[in-house]
Amino acid sequence: MPENSSKNSLLWSESHDVYCYKHHIPPAAKTLWQWLMRQGEIATEIEPDLSEFNAWVAKSRGKPYAHNYLKKIFEILVSCRVLQVIKQYSWKITKLLVRPLSWLNPPKKPREKKLYNHNSSYDSSPSNDTNAEPGVNSSSNTLTPTTAEFEEKELQHDILTACAEYQIYFDPNKRTTRHLFEFDIEDVRNALKHFSLRGGHQAINNPQGWLINCLRNCYWQDEKFTLSAFMQVLTSWFPSNLPRDY
Repeated sequence: MPENSSKNSLLWSESHDVYCYKHHIPPAAKTLWQWLMRQGEIATEIEPDLSEFNAWVAKSRGKPYAHNYLKKIFEILVSCRVLQVIKQYSWKITKLLVRPLSWLNPPKKPREKKLYNHNSSYDSSPSNDTNAEPGVNSSSNTLTPTTAEFEEKELQHDILTACAEYQIYFDPNKRTTRHLFEFDIEDVRNALKHFSLRGGHQAINNPQGWLINCLRNCYWQDEKFTLSAFMQVLTSWFPSNLPRDY
């Protein structure tokens, strides 16, 4: 499908950010939502190719998302009702429409006017509603998590558990831990293996901070860049034809 980002301005607002926060939509899924909004008119059928999104992400991120993670963030948007799938051609090509925010947020119910009986006595017993003990209707306050919320918690749990296996412990309630959750589980495992190869706790004083930097800069990929690969890149680095004045 042709890229329409130059034609369609991103109609993203603070309300979209609030919706992402309320439904625990991770940053990667949020980026996919924004990209899909650029592919055509909102609430009209489009046929995006997720491989195009991955290529677009790789330009700014340095690498594409893993296929399993890409499918996961797509499913999160579907479960949060952001996307309506019409026809599935393959895991990466789908006919769908992006729902506008007005479809996602239910309309507010009109406030009911309270009727007061001015002839009633103040000594009359109050209604059952006013006498209800706190917590009787508290079931409405305990919301059942959505599928997207559960899947995101599950992914975060896997990441924290993988780090704990290397005795690197992150507090999930700290804001700084959110940086760890920006990466998929396979990258975290690669970073943990590299942590062990670099000497682990004996060589690294701040394993939490080092691991975040490792994920951001893909330290483990440097180990795969061998001498032969370096010489091959260096050979092809210079132009084959030398300039005349050289």
